[in-house]
Amino acid sequence: MRPQLAAAVLAALSLFLFANTGAEGADPPRKLPKVSLTLSGPTSVRRNESLELLRFTATLTNRGTTPLLLLVRNGYLLNANWNWAVTDANGMPLGMEFVTHGICGTPVMTPEAEAAARRIHDSDLVTLAPGESREFPVPGGPSDDYNFPSAGTYHFAVTLAYLPPNAAYYYDSQGRRQKASGFAQWDLSQLSVSATAAVQKSFSLGITSDAWEVQLPAARPHRNALVILPQQ
Repeated sequence: MRPQLAAAVLAALSLFLFANTGAEGADPPRKLPKVSLTLSGPTSVRRNESLELLRFTATLTNRGTTPLLLLVRNGYLLNANWNWAVTDANGMPLGMEFVTHGICGTPVMTPEAEAAARRIHDSDLVTLAPGESREFPVPGGPSDDYNFPSAGTYHFAVTLAYLPPNAAYYYDSQGRRQKASGFAQWDLSQLSVSATAAVQKSFSLGITSDAWEVQLPAARPHRNALVILPQQ
């Protein structure tokens, strides 16, 4: 083989290997679905009232042009993580003191019942059309560990992270692919072929709600509160 031809072949092979290595690494940014999340709930909290037992709802609205497929059962959005943030009237995050809580027992599910709960059917899939909204209960209010140093107005917000069933990756706010962890594994064996294909093509969601104002008539202080600043 001529030296010039050998060099050209080697260069082409190197380019091919580099391209494939890049394809298996970080994906290019993905265009994220346009959604909004509106929080609503109580507007005041008594001094000894548990925040964690407060009932909030979040209205998810599809602001884009593409339908969104969601896993919903009994009105609840499944395979979703809800994370609270609480700030004072000036937008500063509140401190927290991690204290011991009493834990109530929960019913133990049989293996059969647990398997049935993880089995998804076509009826569990809900399509949110462009411009359409759906209200979901937020499973639990903010932690009672938050330290409220004085009476006044506080801002509650919740961040929703939703992942399609059994997806190995999700896309962050910058459209970059990230490895998913901490989500349940589901049984998709009962889904129809078309529903399975729709799930595989569905989008992950990551959105923070607007702030909801809550009035506290009295302080709820914890000693030695630890201030947790939001990640930049």
